[in-house]
Amino acid sequence: MGLSSDLLENASSPDRARWQLDRLTTYPELGNLPQKLFGLCLVYISVAALTWPSAYSAMGEIYLPRFFVLGPLAFLAVMVPAAMIISPKAPLTFIAASIRTSGLRAAIVVTVFILSLAAFTTYKVNIPDIIPFYCDEALADIGELLHGQAPWRIVHALDSDVLAMVVAVAYSKLWFLEWFGLVFFAALFSNQPVHLRYLSALALVVVVVGTVMATLFSSVGPIFYDEFLGGERYAELLQVLKQQPYNEHVLSYSNYLLTVYRADVPALGSGISAMPSMHVAVATLNAFYLSRLNRWLGIAGWAFAIFILFGSVYTGWHYELDGYVSMLVVTVIWRRTASIGGGKLGPSRLAT
Repeated sequence: MGLSSDLLENASSPDRARWQLDRLTTYPELGNLPQKLFGLCLVYISVAALTWPSAYSAMGEIYLPRFFVLGPLAFLAVMVPAAMIISPKAPLTFIAASIRTSGLRAAIVVTVFILSLAAFTTYKVNIPDIIPFYCDEALADIGELLHGQAPWRIVHALDSDVLAMVVAVAYSKLWFLEWFGLVFFAALFSNQPVHLRYLSALALVVVVVGTVMATLFSSVGPIFYDEFLGGERYAELLQVLKQQPYNEHVLSYSNYLLTVYRADVPALGSGISAMPSMHVAVATLNAFYLSRLNRWLGIAGWAFAIFILFGSVYTGWHYELDGYVSMLVVTVIWRRTASIGGGKLGPSRLAT
């Protein structure tokens, strides 16, 4: 894989790697956009903290220690392969120089990201208090109308132990690794348009998709449908999930969410919300971002996003409409932030 002339060229020595990094850190000014992005995040965090102070405080205490321990692992999972592509002769030098040059800025961005996640969960657990769950029957009906039958039946027609295992790994592990790793990577180079565009779009996705729309379309998803609405509309789906051992993570986590919801206590990853799907939204945004960095990374990103859409229906966490709407809204957000990239890919694009 070669590199474009606008990116860091192939580093043949530590000095070359440092020189290339200097090129990255002297990108033209981006005006007051970083300040606006910080302001948006600060407002988002402040509203959650002031409206539900005890819940937000508890979430912060839960998230901060975990992310400062697990975050570096996600960072290395993305940064090491990137360094080997960008500076194959001196990857460790490139990583060290990147951290030394941009580490403080990246630490600030990541801290704001973690505080925003605490706010996101705070909003999420309070959705039914703002607007009680009401949208599930309509979402289920529309899905069956569009596909001629319940969409979960279509995806489970392909069921097997291997498929269940791949869905479990992708949905509950790789999704988090990709997201957090890319956030930390973008944070390190957030003074460049393409990376700042990703962070700006991500902030809008969390606010618009994960909070505003999730509240307006308050819903629980197929896996909780019978529990909240009564009846046995999705009883067969639960039975099908129980037939595959690798689906145990879905069943155990759904029980955990239901227990936390009934106890009305703040907890890690708590909150019930289906429409729209944040899993699909984040995977879609990551696919757009990866496509700006490298064609092959983009192909992999889009394949992963489509598989996450598949997995969201397979696991019963979401109606397929949740994913469709997420993809549509994220596409609009990504296009609306195009001016940040300025049309040029800048010095961060990996070329084939």
